[in-house]
Amino acid sequence: MKEIYTDNKLPLLVPPEEDLRVTIRKKSVSWMAERGESPPVSYDQLAGFADLLIAQHGWDHQYKAFVMICAGNAIWRSVVGSVPFQRRMLLLPQCLKNSKLCRADEDELGLLCKECGNCHISGLIREAEKLGYITIVAEGTTIASRLVESGQVDAIIGVGCMEVLRKIFASVNKYSVPAIGVPLISNGCTDTKADRDWIMEEVRYLDQFSSHRMINLNELREQTASLFSAENIDKMLGLGSSKTDEMVREIMLAGGKRIRPMLTLLAYQAFCSSPDPNVLSHLALSVECFHKASLVHDDIEDDDTLRYGKETIHHRYGIPVAINTGDLLIGEGYRLISGCPVDPGIITKCLGIFAAGQHVMASGQGAELLARRDNAFLPLEEILQIFKNKTAEAFKVSLLAGAVAGGADESSLQILEEFSHLMGTAYQLMDDLEDITDPEEASSWRNPSVAVSLLAEKAEGDETDLIRKAVIQNELDPILGLIRKYQIEQMAGDLLSEYLNRLDPCLSQLRNIPLKIALHELVGKAFSKYL
Repeated sequence: MKEIYTDNKLPLLVPPEEDLRVTIRKKSVSWMAERGESPPVSYDQLAGFADLLIAQHGWDHQYKAFVMICAGNAIWRSVVGSVPFQRRMLLLPQCLKNSKLCRADEDELGLLCKECGNCHISGLIREAEKLGYITIVAEGTTIASRLVESGQVDAIIGVGCMEVLRKIFASVNKYSVPAIGVPLISNGCTDTKADRDWIMEEVRYLDQFSSHRMINLNELREQTASLFSAENIDKMLGLGSSKTDEMVREIMLAGGKRIRPMLTLLAYQAFCSSPDPNVLSHLALSVECFHKASLVHDDIEDDDTLRYGKETIHHRYGIPVAINTGDLLIGEGYRLISGCPVDPGIITKCLGIFAAGQHVMASGQGAELLARRDNAFLPLEEILQIFKNKTAEAFKVSLLAGAVAGGADESSLQILEEFSHLMGTAYQLMDDLEDITDPEEASSWRNPSVAVSLLAEKAEGDETDLIRKAVIQNELDPILGLIRKYQIEQMAGDLLSEYLNRLDPCLSQLRNIPLKIALHELVGKAFSKYL
């Protein structure tokens, strides 16, 4: 899924004639509207769109980069227009200042404008901040990238030279942040010029009738976490003061990223025009009940001593008590769904999703346990099937339950199912790859692993026995030389890239733009090192 953002052969030129710039912008908007393209789009897609537009209108090919920016703006504009001004950032370059007359100081965020009126910067900042924008005057992309990654802004209006805009695209595209780019009309490191009217047109644009309701993942995480207070857990699960209830309360309050319930809330809110807080609570806690039950049972099967830094339930209270506690959580998961305040038909579908998911995940866990018992090297296809049945199925159940409760159509459900397969498998591949690159963080080499499977396929003679012994003893060091010899890290990385490269085409079919953008952002953050 890596993109090439530095096409050195592509001229980074802006048409000097204002009429041509305006024409290219307008034609790009109408052409994109006819095609019905929706964001996000890749660099290569924008390049293809630009070629078609240039051929159709006979524009000079040396302006391809400018046409790409206009095409990208046309695709993102309705989404940016749906974002409140208070959640937008205006990024201006320091080179717009009057180098001879500027009296502004600088801090770590960039230029501190003195409002002297000797350049356009003060006027642009003043008007943007009146609307509620975050404004930053800085060179380069570091500050913008930091704010994008932190989730502090939901949209960007970026002004800069063509080279800077191209670099910003890398971060914006990775995290799918809605963005509009306005190129400088004169280049250089000082005293540059920009089209002020174009900038203010984009800054002021607000689509009050937009159907897009963008979902901020940082806020979604906080919302998800808020549902797991002791008060809400006690209320939703009807917990009392018995020892069993105390264990359930402890398990549900225990750490974790709450990824599964967050995915459920994301899908529900993306499809439901008026989300019901009571539905949110039922969905989130049911998903987490199933997840925490699986952890209690996994700890027994793996005989793990610690979970979230505390002694595991079965080590403290014994295996029978732990099994019973896990079973109770499974029952609570089904009870919460059955009591969810939605249409009975939706409840039936959700129950079917959870029941089918439990069957698939238990099958995957069974295959893993049997392979571990027999010290077997599973073929790559079987390893990938286990990933699909466990990690990918957990993503699938979480997303589909929320989507069904929100009223998603069948086409969207199919896309989310395929996305879950790709995302979940890629996630587990990344985990296996990092077991090689950072072995101190590896969980257990006794679990079926893509790295071990690939190595076993390549091994010759006594090497197989060496690998088997290392796996049984849960040690990587004895086989590191073989991993380097057979380039297993490269092979595992290529396999991960194969799955990541399939995510964009999958999500491109999704018509729910807020969900599509949020899932792209999740992918960007989860696989940041590999994109």
